[in-house]
Amino acid sequence: MFMSSETDSDILEEIAPIGTRGKETGQSHMVSGCNNIDGTEYENFWITRSTHNCLPLKPEREMRATVTFKRDICQSRTKSQANSR
Repeated sequence: MFMSSETDSDILEEIAPIGTRGKETGQSHMVSGCNNIDGTEYENFWITRSTHNCLPLKPEREMRATVTFKRDICQSRTKSQANSR
């Protein structure tokens, strides 16, 4: 199922409001055939959006958006688990 970029942006705004993301700290871009994957890293989130671009006139091209929450507790657990092995 594809959706428009506007709809995808609206959903992302509900999940990870711009005011809570923090400063942008990095970007990535990958192209594989018709698929583009764009990632933006913020202080508090990592947001990845996948777009299918072989049908450029069709407004519904967004395939997937992923929000990864960055939390200190998650990083602490990962470090402590790695140290205990």
